Amino acid sequence: MDPRQVENPAYDKAALQGSDAIALDILSIFQVLRRRIFLIAAIAFVFAALTAAYSLTITPIFRASSQVLFDPTVRQPFDDPNRPSRTGQGSEVIDSQMSVIHSDTVLRPVARENNLAEDPHFGEGKPGLMSQFKSLIFGATKKDAATLEAQETAAVEALADATSVKRVGQTFVINIAAESPSPVQAAVLANSIAESYLSDQKRQVDLASDEAAAQIDDRLVDLRERLRQAEEEIQKFRAANKLQNSDEGSLLTGQELTGLNSRLIDARAALAEATAKYDEIQRVLQSGVDAESIGDVVNSPTISSLRQQYATAARTEAQLMADLLPSHPSVVQARSQLERLRNLIRDEIRRIAESTRIDVQVNQERVSRLEQQLESTRNLSDVDQAASIRLRELETEAQATRQLYEIALSRAKEISQLDQVVLPNARIISPAIPPESPVYPKRKIMVVLAGILGLLFGTIIAVGGEAIRIAKKHLLPEFLQNPEPAMAGAGPAQSLAPVTTAVDTAHNARSSVGLPGSRTKSKRTPSRQVPQSEPGLKVISQLPWLTETDENGSVRPLSSDAISAVQDAIEQFYSDEAGPGWSFGQGVDQIIASIQSAPAQNGTRIVFLTSPALGHGQTIAALALALGAAQRGLHVLLADGEPKQRMLSHDLSIDDMEEIGGTLRERVVDYDELDISFLSLVSGLPKYKHHRMNIREAFDFADIARDYDLVIIDGVALPQLVEDDPLAGLSTQFLVTVAEREEDQISMPILSRDLLTIAEGRPSGLVRTMTGTPPPSRRKYA
Repeated sequence: MDPRQVENPAYDKAALQGSDAIALDILSIFQVLRRRIFLIAAIAFVFAALTAAYSLTITPIFRASSQVLFDPTVRQPFDDPNRPSRTGQGSEVIDSQMSVIHSDTVLRPVARENNLAEDPHFGEGKPGLMSQFKSLIFGATKKDAATLEAQETAAVEALADATSVKRVGQTFVINIAAESPSPVQAAVLANSIAESYLSDQKRQVDLASDEAAAQIDDRLVDLRERLRQAEEEIQKFRAANKLQNSDEGSLLTGQELTGLNSRLIDARAALAEATAKYDEIQRVLQSGVDAESIGDVVNSPTISSLRQQYATAARTEAQLMADLLPSHPSVVQARSQLERLRNLIRDEIRRIAESTRIDVQVNQERVSRLEQQLESTRNLSDVDQAASIRLRELETEAQATRQLYEIALSRAKEISQLDQVVLPNARIISPAIPPESPVYPKRKIMVVLAGILGLLFGTIIAVGGEAIRIAKKHLLPEFLQNPEPAMAGAGPAQSLAPVTTAVDTAHNARSSVGLPGSRTKSKRTPSRQVPQSEPGLKVISQLPWLTETDENGSVRPLSSDAISAVQDAIEQFYSDEAGPGWSFGQGVDQIIASIQSAPAQNGTRIVFLTSPALGHGQTIAALALALGAAQRGLHVLLADGEPKQRMLSHDLSIDDMEEIGGTLRERVVDYDELDISFLSLVSGLPKYKHHRMNIREAFDFADIARDYDLVIIDGVALPQLVEDDPLAGLSTQFLVTVAEREEDQISMPILSRDLLTIAEGRPSGLVRTMTGTPPPSRRKYA
């Protein structure tokens, strides 16, 4: 567990502060939207108004619908109940009927009946002024048939575009909808299309029945004669060509040809294998017999044995050659043995080659005999095949004629015996009526959607503009992105240089820095040597109890006006006047001198003041440092970042202001009587709630800090301070104030380590406050 949590349980709350930045980011967006609400509303109103004006210029379109029930289960009076319906009952039947309704066959009679070619919406419309003027001068031009046909076709296409045919769910109900600028015309067209569809269905059935009966009667006589002639020709042709079939139905010549062909394929395969083997052996003999390069084609048990002996003799020769001279008897003997084995291998290969040559000759003779037999049989088969082709043609023609005759005869008997009574399988179940409101445009929906789009567009403009303004104007300084120690080579234990000289030495140091407005003064009272607190954190200075003088000149404890008391103490020291606050001003001057001894980042020093808890004089020290730096001629900004007491914001009347301001820069207040600027970072926030800057506020604060020589931050207590706090990241130096009377209750090593961890090598130090003998009565301000 962290020692800070053991020493101070309040430190446990620091881990809960990381979620504030996200909430504040969202809160900042809502603040931007609240400030820009009138702009966003104006943009939304413009969008809605323009859309409303545009919708008034659009020609309204009305849609009327009629419904037709197509029942595929309807059977004709003389249909066989055991046979399936002629039309079928699947969804593809309904899809087909929908395509029929949308076809030219159904729509063209509707366009012709309602004279849509002359309609302004579907066809050519009324002639224009120029056409009427030409007609008055040159007379009316009579249109030819092609022009009238083209106009009618264009009207049919326009009607098809304005017609929609849909199936109602999974039922057999078809919805026919027609669109038109006139509600009455839309209803008329929808009903006309439905009636045209029903008329087309009945007309097609009647035409199909009449044509089928007439054609069947004409074809029966011809089919009967053709079938008789085809069967006679088959019998004559089979007897003339002696075409006998086997038990399987095929010709005998074909079976014999198949057997010879199979045997010839086997013989050719064997010949190819023997020839390939013989050619390989000849290649080996021509290239010289080498036991190591003989392929698998000449492998035999004898060759394998000789190759093994040859390999053994070759290894023996190689070993002897490595150890003995070529003329040594052992080497000569090994070489002779190797040559003998090579000759034996060559002789064996020649023997195999002769055997293979005989196999090739035998296979060649076999293939030759089979080819002769196959050629003879093929000649016989060609004659039979030619005759078979003609026979199959005759049989196919006879079979087709027989099927056609049987179908026609059956249909003729059915038509002759059954009356042509046809029941309709489609009917209108819901005729169209004129609609009351148009389907396009939906003016209310368009206006509402345009208003919503305007709100989104206005929100994007407001938030985007704010983001662009922040990106351009408020950039974090370099030390926020890459915080480095303010002093080169400062380690984790580095602190501000202790000021332990006398008053004159402090003023000489102040003059040597070359600050504007600094004075060189001679002090009568020597300074005390500031004691060291702990090895890790150096004591910068000590501030005594702050008192005030009454009208009688007596010293008494500070009562209420802390700002005046601190201001009097600072002025006493810098004007070299004797008084109870002179030693307090001396300690403040020592702290400022130490702060200025460290190099600044980008010309600005940002000092962060903290303390173990409330009541350690942190706020008074921050105010005193700001007033003292102003006395030395520095441009100073004092920032209140302590959310619990908010003493600075309260005493400087910031909490009572009704308008705090939007951005941080707008909230900066200049106090001419104090010669400092003040910025409250906690006004307007809930009390007793730790405030962490979001990234946008950190950019703003860094931009503001560049305008000042010194920035003093009255920060949160050390237990509530976390390492990634934006204010701590911006700071260049750190000071912790500890009341002398409460040092015994604080673990100074842990306090030093916590502050140095937050500082990350930047200059830091300790200021002991409320030193010396306390005033007799109770104090109000620490």
